[in-house]
Order: sequence, then C-alpha cells, then structure tokens
Amino acid sequence: MNLRLLFQNLSEPFVYMDGFDDFEKNFVDTLIHLPVPLFLIGLYILKIYRKQISHLSPFLSFHISMKPDLNGFNLLICLIFFHLNYIILSHIFFDLFVVVFPPANLYSETFDIHLTRMNIKCVLIGVLIVFRLLFFAHVFVLSISDCEINLDFLNFFIHLINIILLISLIIQWKISGIHQKDSYILINSLVMMFLITIFEVITIFKYFLKYNSDLPLSFDKFIYNVYYFPYLWIISVYICNFTKIQTWIQNQKKRTSVTVVVPEYRVVVRPQQIDETIISELNRLRLQHKITCPTSQSFSLNI
Repeated sequence: MNLRLLFQNLSEPFVYMDGFDDFEKNFVDTLIHLPVPLFLIGLYILKIYRKQISHLSPFLSFHISMKPDLNGFNLLICLIFFHLNYIILSHIFFDLFVVVFPPANLYSETFDIHLTRMNIKCVLIGVLIVFRLLFFAHVFVLSISDCEINLDFLNFFIHLINIILLISLIIQWKISGIHQKDSYILINSLVMMFLITIFEVITIFKYFLKYNSDLPLSFDKFIYNVYYFPYLWIISVYICNFTKIQTWIQNQKKRTSVTVVVPEYRVVVRPQQIDETIISELNRLRLQHKITCPTSQSFSLNI
C-alpha cells in the first residue's frame, strides 16, 4: 500500500471533474438513486408541515447548501456542483473548529472587529477558498498492488482534519462537557462524517476489488453530490429531536473550574469551645451559694 502526493498534468481532467461528461449523458441511468433524496426531502417537508421549523435552525448552513440541488437537480456545469463534497466537508469543519477552539471575547482595534464565531467562520471560508485555488490540481494517489485511485488532495485533507476535530470534541465533552447548542454540532458531525466516510470507503473498495457495474466508478462522486451529500443533515435533524436525545441535550452544560475567593469580612470565626471544667466549677459555686444562703433570692447563671 502506497500513498503519494502528485500534481496533475493540466492537460488531464481534474480528479473532481473526471467522468462528468459521461455522467451528464447517462444521467437517466442514475435515477435509480432518486428515491433516497426524495425520501429525505419528504422528511424535510414534514417538519415544515408540522410547523417544526425551529428544529432546522441548528443546521442552517446545511439547509442553505441543499437549495441548489432542490431546483430540479440542475446538472449545469458550475463550481458548486463540482466542489459540493468539499463544501459539505467545509461546513462540518467550520462548526467543529469554532467549538473545539472557542473564540475569546476579544476586540481587535486594528480591524475594529470582535472575534465571534461568525467572524472566524468568515475568515475560514476565505482561507479554504484560497486553498482550493492553490491546490486545485493536487491529488493523492493510493496504490495497492497493481491498482491505483486518485483522491482529491483537499477533500482527503479536510476529511482527515474533521475526524481529528471530532475526536477532540468528544474528548472535550467527556472532560468538561459542552454547551447545549454545541450538542447539535457534535451529533450532526458524527452522523455526517460517519456516512460520508462510508460512501468514500465503498468507492475505494470498488476500485481495488474491480467491481463491475453498469455505471463507471467515476460516476460515484457525482452520484453522491446529487443524491446523497446535500441531504444527510436531515437525518441529524430527526436524531437530535428524538425524546431521549433531546433529554440528553438539555442536560448538557459546560463545566468550568471556578475558584471562589471569600472576602475576609465574610469569614465567620467560631468562638472557642468553653472548657467543661469552667462550667463544672460555676455550677458548683452556684449550688454552694444556695446552701449557705437559703433565704436569699436565688439567681441563675446563664451561659
């Protein structure tokens, strides 16, 4: 098994565009996958029909990314379509990054901005766009015996980073807990990364096992982009709103170590315990006084 990084020849089709012409011509043959998105879209419409739109709010970025594919499964050549896998993985990366590395409430006088989650996401969007432009022709070549498969470098890289961030978030949850709103990110990231990884592994196994099918293996990435990846988040919506999962989410809170300093004036100093021998001596004197002065008015000593 060998994994190496290469720069594609510009005369060759890029790995994320390879096979698209044939896919467009044979699009009708891929309609066998259509029931899956139709079912998930039906679940999405059901939430709207039941006026449970609030259930969709924690997944707003994925909700927006689904809209281009709802418009009749448009197969026009566009950057969004070719890089949809990268866009979905980027959404997961943004959510995980701002939770694992929460921004402090800092203010930058130079740029006149507050470092909020939204600002950091905007910066990350710019960074990933630049990376896409810089590494558009870089591929990982995975070789096993006499078989090779080309993997898009950035897709592979950000997929690996997401797995690392997800593991880090799980460790944070076990150690110090997480906020309720971040619980949705944890669950959605687990669901989507698990399913996307399964799809990618299936494609890799098809190559190395030389799986014969009616459709070329180069179609897989386009099939995933059209019929699967844009709608996987809907599964997370229903999982997060199961009764037991909602109970778990409501019980989540961030545990922070707080040192409580008690001011000196609030420190209560307890009086020292009175020696029992003194009490005994006072009682003896009182009894002796009663015996020697029977006619005198008795008095009591309260301690």
